[in-house]
Amino acid sequence: MSEPTTPLMQQYHAIKARYPHALLLFRLGDFYELFYEDAIITARELQITLTSRNREKGQPIPMCGVPYHAADGYIARLIRAGFKIAICDQMEQPGPGKKLVRREVVRVITPGTATDGAVLDVRENNFLASVAKHASGSPLGLAFVDLSTGEFQATEFSGARADDALRDELQLLRPRETLLRRPQQLFETAKTSLLEGVGGVESRLEDWIFQRGYAERILREQFGVAELTGLGLDDHPQALAAAGAIVHYLRENAARGDRPAIASESADASGFEALRHLDRVRYYEQHDALVLDPVSVRNLELLAPIFTEEASRTGGPATLIAVLDATVTGMGARLLRSWVLRPLIDSEAIEARLNAVAHLVQQTVVRGEIRKELKGILDLERLTSRVTLGLATPRELVALRKSLGQLPVLKNFLTPPPAGGSELLRHLHQEIDELADVRDRLARAIADEPPALATDPGMIRSGYSAELDELRDLSQHSKQIIAAMEERERKRTGIGSLKIRFNQIFGYYIEISKPNLHLAPADYERKQTLVNAERFTSSELKEYERKILAADERILEIERQLFTDVRSSVAARAARLRRTAAAVAQLDVLTTFAKVAADSGYSRPEFNSTGELLIIGGRHPVIEELLRQKGERFVPNDLCFEPGRQQLLLITGPNMGGKSTYLRQSALIVLMAQMGSFVPARQAKLPITDRIFTRIGASDNLARGRSTFLVEMSEVAAILNHATPASLVLLDEVGRGTATFDGLSIAWAVVEHLQKHTRARTLFATHYHELTELGDLLPAVKNVHVSVKETPSEIIFLRRVEPGSADKSYGIEVARLAGLPRSVIERAREVLKRHEQSEREVSEELSPGAADPAHEDGNQHVLFTALDREVLEKLRGADLDQLKPLDALNLLAELKKQIS
Repeated sequence: MSEPTTPLMQQYHAIKARYPHALLLFRLGDFYELFYEDAIITARELQITLTSRNREKGQPIPMCGVPYHAADGYIARLIRAGFKIAICDQMEQPGPGKKLVRREVVRVITPGTATDGAVLDVRENNFLASVAKHASGSPLGLAFVDLSTGEFQATEFSGARADDALRDELQLLRPRETLLRRPQQLFETAKTSLLEGVGGVESRLEDWIFQRGYAERILREQFGVAELTGLGLDDHPQALAAAGAIVHYLRENAARGDRPAIASESADASGFEALRHLDRVRYYEQHDALVLDPVSVRNLELLAPIFTEEASRTGGPATLIAVLDATVTGMGARLLRSWVLRPLIDSEAIEARLNAVAHLVQQTVVRGEIRKELKGILDLERLTSRVTLGLATPRELVALRKSLGQLPVLKNFLTPPPAGGSELLRHLHQEIDELADVRDRLARAIADEPPALATDPGMIRSGYSAELDELRDLSQHSKQIIAAMEERERKRTGIGSLKIRFNQIFGYYIEISKPNLHLAPADYERKQTLVNAERFTSSELKEYERKILAADERILEIERQLFTDVRSSVAARAARLRRTAAAVAQLDVLTTFAKVAADSGYSRPEFNSTGELLIIGGRHPVIEELLRQKGERFVPNDLCFEPGRQQLLLITGPNMGGKSTYLRQSALIVLMAQMGSFVPARQAKLPITDRIFTRIGASDNLARGRSTFLVEMSEVAAILNHATPASLVLLDEVGRGTATFDGLSIAWAVVEHLQKHTRARTLFATHYHELTELGDLLPAVKNVHVSVKETPSEIIFLRRVEPGSADKSYGIEVARLAGLPRSVIERAREVLKRHEQSEREVSEELSPGAADPAHEDGNQHVLFTALDREVLEKLRGADLDQLKPLDALNLLAELKKQIS
């Protein structure tokens, strides 16, 4: 019989056929074995030995394996590498006469469904996303879930920018896995379009799984409701379909109890029961919060530094999250991250957080005690999820018990008057459930130092089960019983060297040395002959062996059942556990905000409905912290926007003078304030901002064939098309990626459009000094500059932002500081002097064109030099007020071609 047709390999092939896209870990005794391509991949990824099966028959089958008891670490490495794992266990114990052990896949683990701590980053979510769309032009549905915490949300995107908006959202979520339909025309290029830049792996599902009817049915089952009206998904069929696909996928791949071969546990965590902690899905709109696109998240360095090597070299915090994250729980860290990416726009909710932070800033002792108690609380969200999935180990239940033990003391610190005038803190006090019943059950049932796995004895505390205690007593006193029996047999037989021993093969036996064999009683039965001795058994010893072995098996059986019962009882309280975990996470973030504010001298922002934005003594939180570690001070600056009077600031000054820092710190202060945090400023009066847009720095997108300038123009176009008067716009060096005149013209037109049409609060840093004339021409445009101090030998960057425009760019001085050769610097000065002289003698002064008298409301300013009459006529005939940004760029390209 060839290897593939042996019963074992037939069983393997039948199981593997059901999981073709997963690495199948096939349990054989004490190892998980992998075969064929799975073995080749696994050996390469884990750097373990690749061997083969059936080699001697000329049909070698690639094979490798990992020890069963050490499998978790290997599985974690494979999941982190992006592979899906199917765990196939023995569902019965091997025994005499059994030719083939029954095996089943007990769990499928994918990058998006992992819950093990060895796989997950404690401070980040592990999202599984799903994208649904039915017809061209219809909305796109998105749903995402973190199985390890129970967070489950859905939304829809519609309109011309639906694909871009979906891609932006996915880039912010960074799901480890995304579900899509099987390849159809719509999604044939999904990996290079919808999922571009998202990362993670994609999984394809059949079309029917995304159908609305199926989604409604499976979600009603999951949430135990007759109607889905209360979920807010009625008018969002694509979001509904995406959410339904997630529940389907989780039910197909969710854990089915502990990995060990315990058939009775498979029902403990299957289907709905396994996903009990997913008790709702929340529908949200992107505009429910301050909108940040991935470009702004990157440019503001909220989560990751732009220059990672530089950040590693300096060693200090390089991102906003690094400065703010003093959280002491994993769930608090994840919540802080979500608050950074989705700041509030509801003023009442913002003030509620600020009131809580203000109270905690003042209550230094209370804050310290709360944080001390929080440190003793482990990750309640993820512990709860593992309990409901049937995966929690005995030690995880002990960790849960100890964490719950902190809650009464923690809650006491929130009891009025400590909660003071903060409504939010009083609410959190109510939300924290001490869960005394759960804590008591765990304390009575689970041993203080249980084994790591639920397959080993010692999980259940003595005194919890009378039957278990009786059997343990029998097992634990076996040595004394054997010693007593041995002493009796020595006296009865007169053999002083008689021994009673045990091994795994022969069980209990009586050993008599050869010189004493003539003294062996007739009722002894021979079991084994050795060189120097004979081994026997007796009816008494056999009866005792039966009892003791049966006791050990029964002990393990009872312990497993009791453990499963305890875990299930905790899972039944999942809703209470999740509510408490959410409250603890909020408390962690709020105390963190208070600690950072107190340590760094932050102030409480004030919000208004007038549109005024005033920041006095604003600082960049990250750079300030880096300078503090060096013993240096950050130079603070002011910022003011007034509706109709000052809504666009043109910022000039040298490179390295602090323009980009000024832009970024302004946005960070706005963002932190709407998170509910105090801010790095002496005073901050702010309106509610709906979006933050940034265009800072150069970036190619070579993968999509997009140059730096095209990327820049695309980002500017997005700003001009989507910014509102309530937005904050940061633009740095717009137009520098092309020819000087082209860039200047574009920058001029962009400033005009922002001031006259968009009316967003805008900071516009530039080296085009010609743009400063707009400060005199447009009523709400003002000039400011970063100041320097000149000495005969050098320039000193003062880092102060002051009114008026800069009179020089100091580019050659910056080049000198960078270390360019002296000869190059001197030559550059000669060329600059000649160029400036030529400009004075030849060039026309850059000035605004006259307004067309036929359009009194036009007031369109146009830049021109020595243009021929035909080009001038085209410019005069263009209604720039009505031109869309793309049309303006096309007109500009046409004029450039004509001039050339």
